[in-house]
Order: sequence, then structure tokens, then C-alpha cells
Amino acid sequence: MKNVILAIVLIPTLFLFSCKSSQTALLSSIDHTSFSKIESGSNVKLKKGVYHLESRLEINSKENITIDGNGSTFIMKSLSDDVISIQDSKNITLKNFTATHIEPDGPVGCTGNVILISKGSNILIEKCELNGSGIVGVSAYETENLKIKDNYIHKNSQYGIIYQGPSVEITGNTFENNANGNLYFSYNNLNWPPQDLINSDTNKEGLKMSGNIYK
Repeated sequence: MKNVILAIVLIPTLFLFSCKSSQTALLSSIDHTSFSKIESGSNVKLKKGVYHLESRLEINSKENITIDGNGSTFIMKSLSDDVISIQDSKNITLKNFTATHIEPDGPVGCTGNVILISKGSNILIEKCELNGSGIVGVSAYETENLKIKDNYIHKNSQYGIIYQGPSVEITGNTFENNANGNLYFSYNNLNWPPQDLINSDTNKEGLKMSGNIYK
């Protein structure tokens, strides 16, 4: 993987939107600090680029946020950290980016997820590429009405998705070469391991799947 160094220019005033704002903030760069300053009610679009991350991007206890990666790539330098974490948040949309980790050395490999979601609701992940040495593409726990739509989820070292209740919709994604399977699923049950390993479109309580491609 080639190293790309970008000049980081932070624009703090772009984060000062109220929850009623309909404007879109155009950001020239992103890192842990600037990402954490995105306020509830913000619409954010990144300048297209490759962003090397020292620590994970976090959304904690926020709502009504849309982040458009505009074709950008996030590369996490720490193999033990998630690329993006969403905690206790609702009405969050992440779209149009690639997220991965640096290539691991040695037998252990990566232990961080690409996207981790906990105790959220109404979250959409759309048109993203979630791949590489990430241990899981999307890990979601106690998250209601999660939608994972039109993504390319591939080459994760364990699973494409882990989901443990209570309701998820997985549509139009392409799954490829996820080492231990594409979806590890439980309905509203946090006991480990999840109950079902699923590798084809399946519909049951808490799970709707359609139009996914499996390679």
C-alpha cells in the first residue's frame, strides 16, 4: 500500500451548525479531533482524498448527521483500532467512502473492525467499500433499524457483518472473500457467539436481506 501524505487543514467554524441546519459543510480534511467536533444536525461532505488515521473516527451520543466521503479512503494505522465507531447515536448516514487498515505484518494480523456500531437507531451505511485487514466489515450490537445498502464488503479477516439485534436490512451489497462468512447474526440476543452464520439472502425476525451478490 502506497503512503500518501496530505496537508491537514482544519476549519473549526464548519462544525458550528445547529440541529435545524440544512447546509452542507465542505471539509478539506478529517481526523479524530475534527470528526468528533461534528455536531448533531450536520451534513458533511469531504474533499476527496486518502486520509491516514492515527486513531478511530468517533460519533458518540449524536443524531441527525450525514457524512458523505465523496470517494475518499480512510486508512487506519493501528491494527487494533476500529476505523469508525458509532455509539449511542441515531439518524446517522455514512456514505461514499472506502475504509480499511494498513496491511498487517506477522501472524496476528488486524484485530480492529472497519465500522463498529453500538446502541444506535436509524443508521444507514451506503455505497462504501469496507475491506482489507479489517476483522469485520460492520459489527453492530443493540442497534435498531440499521440499513446496510449497496456496499462492497470484502477480504475481511473474519466476517463481512456481525449483527446482534434487534432489526437490520441488508440490501444490494456485494460480499466477496470474507474469511469466515458474510453475516453472523442473532435476533436481539447478545450471547456470544451469534446464532446463525448466513451466506445467502435470508429473511427472518429482525433480518431482511435482498438483492445481495455473493462471490
